[in-house]
Amino acid sequence: MSVKQVLVLGTAARGGIQSVIKAYEAVGFYSPGRSRFVATHIEGSLFGRLTTAFKAYRLVAVQLLLRRIDLLHLHMSMRGSFWRKFIFLNMGRLMSVPVIIHLHGSEFAVFYNGSAPWVQWAVRYLFKKADGVVVLSASWKDFVGTLTRNEVTIIGNFVPDHFDVARASQERNRHHVLFLGQFGVRKGIYDLLAAFAEVCKQVPDAMLFCGGNGEVDKVRAVVKTLGLEDSVKVPGWISGDEKAALMHGCGIFVLPSYNEGLPMAIIEAMSFSMMVVSTTVGGIPELVDASNGALVTPGDQAELASALVELLSSDNVVQMRKGSASRMRYERAFSPHACIEDMRALYQSLGVVP
Repeated sequence: MSVKQVLVLGTAARGGIQSVIKAYEAVGFYSPGRSRFVATHIEGSLFGRLTTAFKAYRLVAVQLLLRRIDLLHLHMSMRGSFWRKFIFLNMGRLMSVPVIIHLHGSEFAVFYNGSAPWVQWAVRYLFKKADGVVVLSASWKDFVGTLTRNEVTIIGNFVPDHFDVARASQERNRHHVLFLGQFGVRKGIYDLLAAFAEVCKQVPDAMLFCGGNGEVDKVRAVVKTLGLEDSVKVPGWISGDEKAALMHGCGIFVLPSYNEGLPMAIIEAMSFSMMVVSTTVGGIPELVDASNGALVTPGDQAELASALVELLSSDNVVQMRKGSASRMRYERAFSPHACIEDMRALYQSLGVVP
């Protein structure tokens, strides 16, 4: 007789959701053979995305009919992700299998408020029928709480701890700044490049490293247009040793986004004892304040430049104190131990042992 499993459904595309799913696997949250990841979305062509979705529907339907599923854990964003999870939710309900909706969508409120009444009804239905609803921050709990009377649980994102104090003390350059995220307007990369042109006038040895996917060629073209080739490096998508080297080597992390939930990239930067400059959106103010960095208004390039210059120009004692504040906040609230016990309690409340 086969052991029932938890099916974890979400995108296989590079980014925050995939990082969250891998983080739970990396810390051994699930017992061996107890979980199975099912990709519902991939990067690539429309045909490839549709094929992936239909394969996921077929697999889940078969497993449900064979009574091999204990729980569906749906990692959901907005737009297409919402509609895919809407179908999976109803599949689970049809077979009396509990469903957790784990909301990540940085622009979910924009999606909901800008949708037709019948779409808004579908959103409220989804949250009403879910057996568990997980959000990433208090601000998102307040929003989702207006859509459902069901309990909404805050469980922050976390990242495994890969920080090497000795390595950072040897390699860190406190005039080096790191951006990690999808290249595009929403993450504020173009605001950052414009602001960094001003930063370089005041801090000539400042360096910016931009890692990510998306509009890589466009970002490189803007760097060239601004004459920043000597001060801004754009390696594109980075991972593994290359990513670890930059996170140990840079003193400041910057993410000037227009919309966010609770960014994995900021949490990871905090785990590496980095100062953080970001914006006053989503759950970011629950991660960043004056003790460990600075918050600026989305789209305000002058404010962004000023915040970066202030941190870059501060002495080593101030920079180390702010970096340590990031690290302590990570250990207290966003380390694996701080988060997985809350998720385990939610599973157990649904009669499921991970």
